[in-house]
Amino acid sequence: MNPNKALWEKGDFTRIAASMRDSGEGLVAKLGVTKGLKVLDLGCGDGTTAIPAARLGADVLGVDIASNLVAAGNNRARELGLTNVRFQEGDASNLGELADDSFDLVVSIFGAMFAPKPFDVAKEMVRVTKPGGRIVMGNWIPGDPTLIAQVLKTSAAYTPRHQRVSSVR
Repeated sequence: MNPNKALWEKGDFTRIAASMRDSGEGLVAKLGVTKGLKVLDLGCGDGTTAIPAARLGADVLGVDIASNLVAAGNNRARELGLTNVRFQEGDASNLGELADDSFDLVVSIFGAMFAPKPFDVAKEMVRVTKPGGRIVMGNWIPGDPTLIAQVLKTSAAYTPRHQRVSSVR
């Protein structure tokens, strides 16, 4: 099994994601998302960014490596009655099932930054973005003094080496 996948499937990230819902909605409101816009949310979790984009009328695909988060995203969409968003399992470094130039907007907020092969992820993001489209990322900065950066640094020290997840630098 992919150690990155195993790590994200171990806990219940949806409990943490619930505390980030407002920031997801705030971000999407500033991105100019409109009806019919094709959006890919990469490392989507349970839809913190994808759900608000769908509420604004975008056609959204959320991709995450963790099957439990994909299931949680699909459950949230169903409970909210959203038919213009779906979640599927996938690896950000290999989006081979997605066609070139498919999305107007590719978003990864605190998602793709955890991929062990950041250059492969960047290539895939560019490949699936339409000419003139946009890529928006939110990433924690290595060495950042914020609380979450320090929590990640501390927890990495206790994670077995084969399960460590690197951030994009």
